[in-house]
Amino acid sequence: MMKNIIPILLPLLIFTTSLCAQQDTIQMKEIEITSSRIPQLYSENIRILHIIDRAEIESGTASTLTDLLSALPSVDIRQRGAAGVQGDLSMRGGTFEQTMILIDGVQMNDPQTGHHSLSLPVDLDAIERIEILEGPGSRIFGPNAFSGAINIITRKQGQNKLKVGLSAGEYGLNDQSIGLSIGQKRLTNHTQASRSSSHGYITNTDFNQLQLMSRFDLSNKLGNWSLMGGLADKAFGAYKFYTGTYPWQFEQLNTRMANLSYALPGKISVKANAYWRRNNDRFELFREGPDWYVKQGDVFVRGTDTAGFRTVAGLIPYAGHNYHRTDVYGIETNLSHNGRFSRSAVGLSWRSEHILSNVLGEKRDHPKPVNNEDALFTYGKSRDNLNVFAEYGIFARKISLSAGMLAYWSSAYGWYVHPGLDAGFAINTHWRVFASANPSLRLPTFTDLYYKGPVNQANPDLKPETSMTWESGLKFNRKQFSSSLALFLRDGKNIIDWVRPSDSVKWISMNHTEVRTVGAEWQLTYSEITPGKLLMPQRAGLALAYYDNSKQSGDFQSAYALDYVKFKISLGATHRLPAHLSLAWNLTYREREGGWYDAASKQTIAYEPLWLLDARISWSLKRWKVFASVSNLLDNPYFDIANVQMPGRWVSAGLTYEINFE
Repeated sequence: MMKNIIPILLPLLIFTTSLCAQQDTIQMKEIEITSSRIPQLYSENIRILHIIDRAEIESGTASTLTDLLSALPSVDIRQRGAAGVQGDLSMRGGTFEQTMILIDGVQMNDPQTGHHSLSLPVDLDAIERIEILEGPGSRIFGPNAFSGAINIITRKQGQNKLKVGLSAGEYGLNDQSIGLSIGQKRLTNHTQASRSSSHGYITNTDFNQLQLMSRFDLSNKLGNWSLMGGLADKAFGAYKFYTGTYPWQFEQLNTRMANLSYALPGKISVKANAYWRRNNDRFELFREGPDWYVKQGDVFVRGTDTAGFRTVAGLIPYAGHNYHRTDVYGIETNLSHNGRFSRSAVGLSWRSEHILSNVLGEKRDHPKPVNNEDALFTYGKSRDNLNVFAEYGIFARKISLSAGMLAYWSSAYGWYVHPGLDAGFAINTHWRVFASANPSLRLPTFTDLYYKGPVNQANPDLKPETSMTWESGLKFNRKQFSSSLALFLRDGKNIIDWVRPSDSVKWISMNHTEVRTVGAEWQLTYSEITPGKLLMPQRAGLALAYYDNSKQSGDFQSAYALDYVKFKISLGATHRLPAHLSLAWNLTYREREGGWYDAASKQTIAYEPLWLLDARISWSLKRWKVFASVSNLLDNPYFDIANVQMPGRWVSAGLTYEINFE
């Protein structure tokens, strides 16, 4: 396959590299990154950190957060359905449980399962920028930033304005959005709401989604205060989402979150926040409804079919739906000192995780009713986590050093201490080399520990998984052109995965003895600084990523740890066209390792190599913007995950209108 790709890539490489010869002189604006314990500008960052800014979000092809992140070379989002309904996000050949998702520095990962990590209250219009940290981030963010971290920074009020958007497309796609920014110098607010729905591209892939976020910012002599709250409601047909044996699944998620943060800038700066997140999950293995299964007495019936599990002894009736409620709350503080050549920081965070369920956890002495449902929470579990951070950095003219430590305590697993080191050297004003050695840690989710189903058996004695990552690389920056190369080795111990032994039909959760990952990533990007000629790219990028995972013991089929994107190419650009038009496109190629079990043929089917092309053309004039988008323009059939067929070509169109109050 690689022999077929090289002739295609060669002219693209030549084209993209030729962009570097343009000689604009205005430098890109520096921003202070938040994915660091110590104060740090983007240009000072030692490791690989990517930023997707507001301009890139607005000019690209993406209409959802999953679309936006999927274009990154190190990111793999295995979607179940369209429009960001549900997706498993992983980085650098890791599993979907090993990437931390944050909003304004607050962890959004759900302790029930990583399947819910992208149930977020923010749509693209609510995002100012996204910071993507490649590789382990436990030393910065705490446990669960195992193979990477993605920090979503929400928008503050800029201008006083109102923005509304409408779009529609094939398969009954219907989107509406509204955003309002108001405020004075000291007190501002940005509120964003959106709704999307579709009747689905095949049976039982319909969905309804609602997102709402509001952020208030106050600045006074005491410091900078921010209060943010949001919700995300999703209800969707889950055709073969978690098993192909029972295709008529359905799921409903209700996520709520709030965060109060404080910052006092200065030579000695203080940051603190307090947060809360709740997620309600209703999962129906047999979808209930007038056109689906209807409860009659103690059983669910659809026509002549009774929901249940067929065994040699006969039918075991389906007992009912799964209900879960997770609550997470915590506080965090960080104190930093910004010197002339050195910077230091210490931090402390406490996070408490709780689940109520009729499936997951330990048996409760006193069951609790499920709100608005004829069901009881009969199981539950809680755990507390304490993180102590310390960081010290030296930033001289050519040498950059950053050493830090995470001391972590869990009520379930005790103490872990993880030190790490980053080092960089500036060869000249354009070239920089770097190296790092960092450990990472991830806790088992409550699903890893306790889930039992027709074809699943969890292990409550799982240990946290750990790893050590060694990385080195090279960075280049000159005017509008930048490039990076990174090579890494990650040695993982006790890696958690769902596996199926060769002599069993059940998937069980277990700690692998060892999983070693070797990876290489290269990126080349161009960003226009001053308006250029028509048709020439305003932005362009080419990226390649390669990963290889190897296990050291066991004869089994892996569901996640050994099922990953092995090779990925991402190429995209935005172009200015005549008559106020613009064109954006993104082309990705990927080869996925592993395969999936097809119940009908009783065979394991390997994933096929895949090309995906998305495009959007837009017309903008004053307050109006009109656009038309096509996803999967090549209409390639594909599966991101076992049994779940993804949509083919999908066309949509829409418009936005802005009213400025100033």
